[in-house]
Amino acid sequence: MDIISYLPQSIIDLILTKLPIKDAVRTSILSSKWRYQWTTMTELVFDEKCFCLCDDKKVAEKESVDFMMRFLMLHKGPIQKFKLIQKFELTTSYLRKSTNIDQWLRLISRADIKEVVLDVYGKGRKWNYPRFSMPQSIFTFRKLTRLTLSGFTVEPPFGFQGFPCLNYLELDGVTISREDIENFISGCPLLEKFKFSNIMDKLALTIRAPNLKHLTVGGNFEDLYLEHMPLVTAISIHFYPWVWRGDILRKVPVTYDYLKSIEIRKLDFKDLAKVLYVLQLLLLSPNLQELQISSPDLEEHYLYYSGVANPGHYKNADIDIWERKCPADFTFKHLKTVKLSNIFTKNALEFVRFVLGRSPVLKMISISPNYEDGEAMKMVNEVLRFRRAPHKVNILGRGTLSVIIS
Repeated sequence: MDIISYLPQSIIDLILTKLPIKDAVRTSILSSKWRYQWTTMTELVFDEKCFCLCDDKKVAEKESVDFMMRFLMLHKGPIQKFKLIQKFELTTSYLRKSTNIDQWLRLISRADIKEVVLDVYGKGRKWNYPRFSMPQSIFTFRKLTRLTLSGFTVEPPFGFQGFPCLNYLELDGVTISREDIENFISGCPLLEKFKFSNIMDKLALTIRAPNLKHLTVGGNFEDLYLEHMPLVTAISIHFYPWVWRGDILRKVPVTYDYLKSIEIRKLDFKDLAKVLYVLQLLLLSPNLQELQISSPDLEEHYLYYSGVANPGHYKNADIDIWERKCPADFTFKHLKTVKLSNIFTKNALEFVRFVLGRSPVLKMISISPNYEDGEAMKMVNEVLRFRRAPHKVNILGRGTLSVIIS
């Protein structure tokens, strides 16, 4: 009995989604029932597994493009997900050519597609790669619920009204103007999760997203106004030590009653502008439960202070700034978990003291001081001297302290 020919359709669909697209096409030789199964696949992922990788790169690219075109022309039925991920080293004449991508998108535009991922960075993710113009056909996909763009110049067409169904948006290493990105976000009324990595021109960005719950931002900004995000529950901010400029991130104008989790990456505890912003964000998050902060590692710290990457605007934060700028009666009423990494300066240690002294329900604080174990023990001794010192301290691996408060 030919068991494979009598599998339920749901099982066949599942098998096909687990295979690279080229292997999915090859299943047509299994039996007559399987001959055209691949033409109705609902999840299409074009990555290094389906591209030709022969020694002649131009031949490889042309064959890969031809395969994609034939596949999409023969495909029929709905498409839930379309991914184009170019993570390997090829030249850019074919695979990353905007006109080719535009043709592919036009071929699938009839399918009421729900998710699109376009990542053309290539291996190594070099920030100075030339950006490719975003194909305009993407802006006609009105039923999109998830969109990820990486490595493009994004210029929405005149009159673009947004994506009415979009709830997830990720813009990674794109070039986009302040006006365009603000209109983009405001045109997505159902947006719940937004990730944005800006590495080109400085932006003074205002985010208005009434239904946003998760925000992740990093890169080169002059200012970031978190103006209207009343439902946000998690915020992650990545400071790039050598590209932030000016009076950055100083205005946080509202209280975030639903904000439960804050992650701050690459926070220099000596940088006054960054410290003041983070402090203001903490003060305006009355229901915060989880806090994660990392500092630049030792190499980044050296570059920053040696002048190699020093931006010139730098103003030193006083060591007692956390206590001095914080209202005397303020406490983290709901903070239970704190994770800190690359903690090795006196300013950072004062922040540990600040958190311990104002967190009445804190259960655990994890500290990775970026030291050898012997130096980590010195950190333990310092922590144990703080007010409300922990009852139990564990050293986990190389230089990581897990402090359990009971």
